[in-house]
Amino acid sequence: MSYRVTDTYDGVDQAMLLMRRSMKGMPERYRYMKHYDELRRSVAVLLLLLEEATPWLEETDKAKRATTLARKMLEGVR
Repeated sequence: MSYRVTDTYDGVDQAMLLMRRSMKGMPERYRYMKHYDELRRSVAVLLLLLEEATPWLEETDKAKRATTLARKMLEGVR
C-alpha cells in the first residue's frame, strides 16, 4: 500500500513543480498569485496528512493479509 502513497506523493510534487514553472512564465501572473498561494498551502497540508497516514495504511495492509491467511488456514482445517 505504501508504494501507492509514495507514487501519489511524487506525482503531486511533480505537478506542483510544473505549476511553479508555468507561473514564472505567465504574463500578469500577479492576478493569479492569491489562488496559487492558497493551492500551495492546501497541497502542503494534503502531503503532510498523506505522510502521516502512510504507516497506518501499511499496518492495515499487513492486517488484511494476516486475516486472509487466517481464513485460508481455518477453511483448510474444516
